[in-house]
Amino acid sequence: MKTHLPSIFEYNDFRKFIADYQRARQEQDPSYTKSQLSRLLGLPNTRSYLTDVLRGKKVSSSFIERFIKLFQFNLDQANYFRTLVKFNQADNPDERELCFEQLITLNKTPKRYLYQQAYYYYKHWYNGVLRALLNVHDFDGKNFSVLAQKLVPPISVPVAKKSFTLLLKMGLVAKNKQGFYKPTEQSISTEEYVRDEILKQFQLKCLDLAKSAVITDSKQPRVIATNTLSVSKQGLKRIEKQVERFRAQIRSIVHKDESPAETVYQMDILFFPMMK
Repeated sequence: MKTHLPSIFEYNDFRKFIADYQRARQEQDPSYTKSQLSRLLGLPNTRSYLTDVLRGKKVSSSFIERFIKLFQFNLDQANYFRTLVKFNQADNPDERELCFEQLITLNKTPKRYLYQQAYYYYKHWYNGVLRALLNVHDFDGKNFSVLAQKLVPPISVPVAKKSFTLLLKMGLVAKNKQGFYKPTEQSISTEEYVRDEILKQFQLKCLDLAKSAVITDSKQPRVIATNTLSVSKQGLKRIEKQVERFRAQIRSIVHKDESPAETVYQMDILFFPMMK
């Protein structure tokens, strides 16, 4: 049975594509090892280059072109691969976002792998906030000025209209019997291809909001705490379980809340390593 080579358009990580490509080629030809691939890249005396790349070594512009030639990409595939490498290697959040938008444009199988509406929903923090706000505020689709000013930080009227239109188009809000637009029970789903990257971009936006909340002199109740910890691997696992348990408890409180919603809050839980 002939092994099919992977399509670059199915990937959001160029390193995984390279690994899968080499593996697929080796299934066809046992001599197509990582060392052989390195030799085809013009590195006959270096066996570790490909391994280093797969472990996170950055790929230079010249070697991007060598990979493109090796994979025999056409113009569309080559452009996608170049942008994908830039995206994966970008250290700046703005550069990452720009590259991801380009990937959406360049991807040639959008119906299967990219859900653009979901991307645009998560791209801006205010879409989710506006959706939650409509659960609290009675909005009949007319006074966008009041709606826009209720968000923290406030947004412009044109932005509020655009966000509301997106929510309608996605079926995330609908008019009830009283004539007000309220959130529906429909959830947002994305293919595995975009889910992780979309959520990363959304999380970056939420971190910007958190920074604003820290410096804003707000009289509303808020909890902002930071802790730096040293912990064992066993303790780490316990903390991770506690975090997941806490998140489940919060979801349960919101779901079982017997009183009508009165306000909108953002909750971010950050727990990340500070040493290698």
